[in-house]
Amino acid sequence: MIYKLMPRAYIRGIENLLIYSGSKNGPESFVNRTFIISVAFAVIAGGVFLQYFAIAFVVTFIATFSMLHGLLILAVDNRSKFVEHILPDAFQLMAANIKSGFIPSRAMLLSARKEFGPLSDAIKRAGKEMMTGRSLQESLVEIPKSIKSDVLKTTMDLVVKGIKAGGQLVSLFEETAIDVRRRESINKEVKANILMYGIFIGFAGCVGAPVMYALSSYLVTTIGSLGSMAQVPPEYQSRLPMMSFGEMQIDDGFIFIFSIVAILITTVFGGLIIGIIDSGNERGGIKYIPLMSVAALSIFLIARVAVTVMFGSMIPTP
Repeated sequence: MIYKLMPRAYIRGIENLLIYSGSKNGPESFVNRTFIISVAFAVIAGGVFLQYFAIAFVVTFIATFSMLHGLLILAVDNRSKFVEHILPDAFQLMAANIKSGFIPSRAMLLSARKEFGPLSDAIKRAGKEMMTGRSLQESLVEIPKSIKSDVLKTTMDLVVKGIKAGGQLVSLFEETAIDVRRRESINKEVKANILMYGIFIGFAGCVGAPVMYALSSYLVTTIGSLGSMAQVPPEYQSRLPMMSFGEMQIDDGFIFIFSIVAILITTVFGGLIIGIIDSGNERGGIKYIPLMSVAALSIFLIARVAVTVMFGSMIPTP
């Protein structure tokens, strides 16, 4: 039922992601299960923070719904990275088979090794299409359609253009394999050079922000308790008309929830920024978000206890 209420653009996007991830589940099953799981976690969170049920329900539902979609996107990216890593080996194997005297269609089928994973399935389909009468160019263009990889698509387009220009197939495969490996090596060097930026952002999101929120929440609570204990004579209050004295209505529970939400937002965007630095795409940072969130929340809770133990005896009690 929920599936039918979703916009068509969203449904098409989920269909494409499921195809790119290699999942055999349909979009209807994924959407309904994701919605049910998100509601279940939201109800549990609302029960824990019963006083702020609506806020906890909405925040948890959005976070869980987004995280499940993020896991699907992460599966697509991991599949793409695996294909990009083994693509040079597949090209070199095709070139070696053609050198051995096999026709292109047979050479492609023999190159579809099990260790190539999703690329093996795509190569098998292309080889079978060639054996049924399709041209080599048309078959190669079909390979990237089940794998979301810009590197794979660009590489196949270049190979097809080289074939149309009259290039030798063996040379095209071998040179392309060398170029893909060179590109991967350059990417590794770039990642090594910008590693410090990712470490700094991770430290700020997982350590700096939680500690600061723990200190600030304790400070606000302390100021509220001190204000409620303050005894200011009426004559001094009349001399300071712009200031009001008395008990400050500060809810510790609200401050606690606000701090948790703020930390989660910080870690989400921190993980996305690390993904951009690491892989050039914010989707590459999805895998860092759960780990950063757990680490940040753990440090926040530990810091709250530590601050209370260290400074609690210094605050007068009413």
